[in-house]
Amino acid sequence: MSIAHTALFFSDIGIVPMQAALRDLVTRRGLNISDSARLFAAVEMGMADTAGAVWDAKFTYGWWRPITAILLAEDDGNDATAGVPGWESLLVTPPYPDWTSGLCGNIGVLSTTLSRLNADGDVDLRITSTAAAETRHYDDATAMQQDAIEARVWSGIHFRTADEVGWAMGTQVANWTLDHHFAPTK
Repeated sequence: MSIAHTALFFSDIGIVPMQAALRDLVTRRGLNISDSARLFAAVEMGMADTAGAVWDAKFTYGWWRPITAILLAEDDGNDATAGVPGWESLLVTPPYPDWTSGLCGNIGVLSTTLSRLNADGDVDLRITSTAAAETRHYDDATAMQQDAIEARVWSGIHFRTADEVGWAMGTQVANWTLDHHFAPTK
């Protein structure tokens, strides 16, 4: 796959495509109602908590986006940087601060929750992107996480740090959520 195609794929896999992928997973794996409810509740609770942390960070720190940094590098007070007039990101830049990445936070929650709750440790997720007109299957959490991080950098809407911190934040929230609220009953 090309860089642009991967960036496009991850441009629209928000909550609705993730929900569809989870429904597909529980159906394919034949999970009973209790295990399905536990999976959905753990993912949703983790994503909700991560969203709060992401948005708090965005508006606490107010990091500029790559497009601003690249276009205005001449005016940043650093003689070692130069602007690139006319540069545009591959995807439209969102109108709010860069740090930290909400998508990568959600991917951190999703991949961590699935790899911990699936007995084999795989994520086993089929995600469909309508923007890319493609379905991708991820067995490995790390592969899904790396694709999401790279996609956001390649699209030009995030600095790598925002993606890596978002993923780490989602991973920590998912682990805490699973350890404190969704431990199996005996």
